[in-house]
Amino acid sequence: MQGLAIAIQHSHLPVVVQTDSSEALSCLTNGALLRSAYRQIVLEIKDLLGSREFFPQKISRFQNRVADQLAKYSRTEHATAVWLGSVPPCIEDLWPLDCNSLPM
Repeated sequence: MQGLAIAIQHSHLPVVVQTDSSEALSCLTNGALLRSAYRQIVLEIKDLLGSREFFPQKISRFQNRVADQLAKYSRTEHATAVWLGSVPPCIEDLWPLDCNSLPM
């Protein structure tokens, strides 16, 4: 949610949300799990997405290595960070491999 909010602040382009989680994608696109513990965060994300053209995409875990590595970084370092205009050291080798062309 924080990353989405920052992306919306820094760009007027449509938002592409890629995930390897079918469950997360379902929550964002059709309201699944609205009775779950994640209900509030799903509603907040949907509110953010409501202000922008939104393209949800299901990708494989292999295509999502950068996100996986950043999540691991956050868990092990107990930190949240934003790198605008730069690449964090923990993904320097991965990010060129994870860049996907986006069929629209």
